[in-house]
Amino acid sequence: MSTSTTTAPLPPSAVAACPGPPRRVLLVTGSLGEGHHAAARAVEERARALWPGVEVVWTETLDAMGPAAGSLFPAIYAGCVRRLPWLYELYFRLLWRVPPFRAGTRAVVARWSARGIATAVAAHEPDLVVATFPEAVLGLGRLRRTGHLTVPVAALVADPAPHPLWGDKALDLHLVSTPEGARMLRRAVPGAAVRVGALPVAGAFTPPADDVPARTRPLVYVSCGSLAFGDVAGACAAVLDGGGDVLVSAGRVPSVRTRLERLAGHHPRGVRMRVVDWVSDPATTTRDCDAVVTNAGGATALEALACARPLLLFAPIPGHGRANAELLEREGLATVCPGTDDLRDAVAALVDPAARATVTATLRSRLVGRDLAADVAALIPARADTVPGERVRAQDALFLHAATADVPQQVGTRLLVEDVTGPDAGPEVAAAWRDHVARLVTERAGGIELLTRRLAPVEPGRPRRWVVEPAPDPDRHVRPDTVSVGPGGDHATWDDALTAFFADPVDAERTGWQILIARHTGGEGIGVLAKVHHSLGDGLAVTDALIRLFTDEEAALPARGPGDTGGPPTTRDRVRAAARIVRGVAGLATAGTAGRSPLTGTVGGPGHHRIGVRLDGKQVRDAARSHGVGTTALVLAVVAEFLHRHLEAHAPGGAPERVRTMVPLTTRTARGVGSRSAGNRTAAVSLDLPTGPMTPAARVARVAELLERGTTSGQPEGAAAVLRLLGLLPGRAQRLLVGGVYGRRFFHLLASVMPGARRPLHMQGALIAEVYPVLPLAEGVGLAVGALNWGRWTTLGVSVDAGIVRDIGGIPDCLRASLRDMSEACGRG
Repeated sequence: MSTSTTTAPLPPSAVAACPGPPRRVLLVTGSLGEGHHAAARAVEERARALWPGVEVVWTETLDAMGPAAGSLFPAIYAGCVRRLPWLYELYFRLLWRVPPFRAGTRAVVARWSARGIATAVAAHEPDLVVATFPEAVLGLGRLRRTGHLTVPVAALVADPAPHPLWGDKALDLHLVSTPEGARMLRRAVPGAAVRVGALPVAGAFTPPADDVPARTRPLVYVSCGSLAFGDVAGACAAVLDGGGDVLVSAGRVPSVRTRLERLAGHHPRGVRMRVVDWVSDPATTTRDCDAVVTNAGGATALEALACARPLLLFAPIPGHGRANAELLEREGLATVCPGTDDLRDAVAALVDPAARATVTATLRSRLVGRDLAADVAALIPARADTVPGERVRAQDALFLHAATADVPQQVGTRLLVEDVTGPDAGPEVAAAWRDHVARLVTERAGGIELLTRRLAPVEPGRPRRWVVEPAPDPDRHVRPDTVSVGPGGDHATWDDALTAFFADPVDAERTGWQILIARHTGGEGIGVLAKVHHSLGDGLAVTDALIRLFTDEEAALPARGPGDTGGPPTTRDRVRAAARIVRGVAGLATAGTAGRSPLTGTVGGPGHHRIGVRLDGKQVRDAARSHGVGTTALVLAVVAEFLHRHLEAHAPGGAPERVRTMVPLTTRTARGVGSRSAGNRTAAVSLDLPTGPMTPAARVARVAELLERGTTSGQPEGAAAVLRLLGLLPGRAQRLLVGGVYGRRFFHLLASVMPGARRPLHMQGALIAEVYPVLPLAEGVGLAVGALNWGRWTTLGVSVDAGIVRDIGGIPDCLRASLRDMSEACGRG
């Protein structure tokens, strides 16, 4: 169905987005071959399945550009490809290599196509617009920039290798079928939201069943598109010479059919060649063949890949055809055959059924996890907790105000993945892991809210706000270099590598989060180091986001929802909550300042030491059960015992009687807050950890008592209320107050105990053996300890300033000895 093609002025008002599933979808395509229409049909098919009753309308971009454009553009395109290929190749190169030519072409096409598309938008009032044609992309971008289109607008890129007309940063999203294609489009259109999606083909294009018997001679489907470009007869002859049978489509071009029938009559094996004008069921035809030959890398190529058919690209047509072919070959998805001899040899290599099966298995594996229906569904965003321009919550702004050049506020982790390649593997292993992580960012990060947020630039006199990056760019977030750890490496230990990585603070405006890959030279594993600005989320949110980003089991991890609301709060509930807040605020006010401590002083720059300590998780749980306390209390008691031992041995004057400790507690089980909500959802409890002389059993009991008293006294609610009030103040006042209270004046130590994953999780099939949390220090506070339960281990991440805390090399052994004493105190060692 097409809209009217008459030219009309732009509509006077913008189309407003509607919440919920779309009622009307507008597909904007173009008639340069069938590939753009094929992609549009794939979107329509998924839309009708996702949203029953949705109205799907098509509009033809070229027809809408004027009475002659619909026939003139295809004629010029076909004429250039057939008779002046050098001219079309020159045009394509100018688009990439000459910025003024590219900018001028984009501006002309955008202005020319926008007017006709605006007519279709005004006539149909869509809730979602999807373009499958590059000229349409530019027109839609112009409408968005001029305020005439506010509904979600996306581009489904039909070419594996997009050219510069395929993108416009005003669109909400561009879906590209290959990771390399996504990188190309980002380079061509900086700032465009790009994500890797499924192949843009109809759902009928699927691989054949596993039990289909193999032919002794491969049946090769030769299709050079609806316009039958190139030497189709030469391709068929090469296939026959290579030992294959031929099914060829003439593309409804009489002259091509004549040449093909002549070949069938004269070639020695011509009897094994069948010529048809057009294939009425391309999905069945593609699935039932053994290989596909084409020359543009467009719809036919993508349909072949969706069916896991070996793809041979013969004498690719100039411009986008050659670009598509080169990219598909680099991605390991196709074989490029520049001439007939190359095609003959490629077909001969596929005569062996085992060789065909190997290629098919590889292509099948590349299809796993791709779902065009999910990509289409994501084009209508559900209500999110973050939208462009949203004001930063007070709980998140705290870490913006607390950050200084010497004490950056960044959290993160170090994952240790088992290295199955062994110690003899070279740096290429780390590079391959880097590429894998970049692909995960491209494919998954856009669906993880925490990873789509960055801080908007400062506007004088205005509160800080977020911006949303719908398709995070892996080149921005994954370090291009890798590092080696161990003998002869860049860093002697994992701790040294993590220390160096965190010494370069992450920029909340430019990046927000960053990943680095490290390889151990002795084969001890692959390290995935991640740092996230603390304003983006707390430790639990960051852990959840990274699990969803990195792990093979990401799709199977259940999203922990908000706590059970049990209906709206009653008046009694509100009175009780208010009383707890008043009691908590009063408790905070009367607690007083923290006083002096050997754990405080002047922090000497952002290069704090990061130390990972691995404890036996079973030993921790057994000791907690035997003492009759939770694991949080047990771990805090271990920290208190460690402080007693360490400070008694190394601090002037020995260990103090107490260490004022700030312990964050999650509020993600509270009403309406889920574990996947972005931001910091914590409240703090202030504990005076007992660090003076006492038995381990007495220390555990005292810590458990203090923790219980702190959590039930209203302290968390009071702290949250103070933060909310803080958010009402101007930014400068907030910064002054945070600087006065978030630091050594009111606490000496930061300690956090977080849940993790108890079941095994993997990356690329390799076990994630250990995960270490990373916490920031606070102004004047020289020690922070984070604990995480992961598999069989309880891992501790210690951040420490060596200028404040002495003999940091002894920290790991001292912590392990403290746990051992806690276990022995209850008869377990």
